[in-house]
Parts: sequence; C-alpha cells; structure tokens
Amino acid sequence: MLWSLVLFYGTCTVDPFHFYLSSFHFHTHARYRDLLMMDFHFRSPKYTISKICHFLGFFIFDILLVRWLHRPWLTLLIAICFGVTTEIFQLYFGRDGRLYDMVIDSGGAVLSFWLQRLAGRRYAR
Repeated sequence: MLWSLVLFYGTCTVDPFHFYLSSFHFHTHARYRDLLMMDFHFRSPKYTISKICHFLGFFIFDILLVRWLHRPWLTLLIAICFGVTTEIFQLYFGRDGRLYDMVIDSGGAVLSFWLQRLAGRRYAR
C-alpha cells in the first residue's frame, strides 16, 4: 500500500522530479483532450527518465500487489486501472496526463505479470 501512496504522491505533485519540495495545485477544470496529445520529447533526458520511472513504478507496483494479494490476474487489473486513474488525476493537479503514459504504466505491470508467471512455472517444475 505504501508504494501506491508514493505513486499517487508523484501524480499529484506539480513537479515529480522535486519530490520532496513539490506542492499540490488542484484545478477543478481538467482538460481531457490533453490525454490525446502526443508531445514526445525523446531527446530530453528528463522526458526519458520520466518514462522509465512510469514503467518501473508500475512494474514494482504489480510485484508488490502479487506478493500481498496472491492473485496475479486481479493485481494486473488493479495495476492497470490505477495507472489509468493516476493519468486522469494528473489533469486535475496541473500535470500532463497522457494516453501514452497509460500504455507505459500498463506495460510495466504486464511485463511484471508475465515475468512472475514465467518464474512461477520454472519453480513449479
């Protein structure tokens, strides 16, 4: 549960790269069309680090959920839903929630799920 709070805190802060100094700015009007923006910045190190953090954050989240709930399919569904929800919440906190970030979040959870299933089969033999 602690990791979900860390992910949610990162969602609600204005600048997740200044985790300890960030403040919250709630906006009552979210711009949902921003979810569809495809503003890639591949050459920016900050952008690349952000996407790696998205992927790893939900990769770890799924691992921790499986260890806690012992229901891999359920935890995968929870992780994906949480990733989608955090991206939508970002629109209310002055951040840029994006559809492609939902895909990256989900990709981390799916890879975690798949690797855990693969590891489970190896140990079962």
